[in-house]
Amino acid sequence: MSFDAENPSQQFGGAWTQEKLGILRNYLNEYTTALKNQPFTLHYVDAFAGAGAIEAQGDADKIELLLGSPKVALEIENKPFDRLIFIEIDQDKADFLRTMITQGNNADRAQVIIEDANQYLPKFCAAMGPYDRAVIFLDPFGAQVNWETVQAIADTEKCDTWILFPVSAIRRLLPRRGEVRSPGNEARLTKVFGGESWRDLQHPSEQVSLFGEVEMQTDSGVRVIVDLYRSKLERAFTRVAPVGRTLRNSRNSPMYELLFAIGNPNDARTAIRIADHILNKL
Repeated sequence: MSFDAENPSQQFGGAWTQEKLGILRNYLNEYTTALKNQPFTLHYVDAFAGAGAIEAQGDADKIELLLGSPKVALEIENKPFDRLIFIEIDQDKADFLRTMITQGNNADRAQVIIEDANQYLPKFCAAMGPYDRAVIFLDPFGAQVNWETVQAIADTEKCDTWILFPVSAIRRLLPRRGEVRSPGNEARLTKVFGGESWRDLQHPSEQVSLFGEVEMQTDSGVRVIVDLYRSKLERAFTRVAPVGRTLRNSRNSPMYELLFAIGNPNDARTAIRIADHILNKL
């Protein structure tokens, strides 16, 4: 991915990006509608907000400019969020995002935080009051979300959480059979999984495409990785949607698994029903 302050869209996306944003948009509309008559302060937290715009591959190899998840959240109309927090560690992207926000709806409700999401989110969670509720969108570019951060979110029992789990990045970090282990990769995997349970995973089989790019030969190895992470979510949160959405690149290779988890036991049944419907039907 590249970033240019003169053309600050993130060079990363495709049909799967539109799929992800469509799911998020549908859920945010349902969420705010369901809680619009409740005495809660509603927060939306985008943990890896980026510059707010994405260049994606469209039809006939045309490049399309997509407005990203910050714009989706800002445009919720029926019951806007009371507070929108966009976390972005890169100064140039954050500056561009601030400019974009001021030109749209609900700018007075929005705040851009320039900080590592793994540092900011536990503080946000610790500060939540009894009448605070939040939707948190964890949308990293790679294996950037520490398990401690996810656990802090779960512990609040006040957050609906969408997690874009980077299965392709995790696969690349896993050591192949006979390969010299990388201490850096091992440390990153341990942070993502909150321990060394990942050591039981096998590096999925691969094949090389005509263009010299490594691709998954089957989805079986991917499912093992996703299932391990899902099992940790199920122990941390009240409920996890039974089926996620596998997001694939143009070569049909799995890149991410979009997962949904909820902490509040009072809202869990309804939230899971809505999320499950969106994940399966959209």
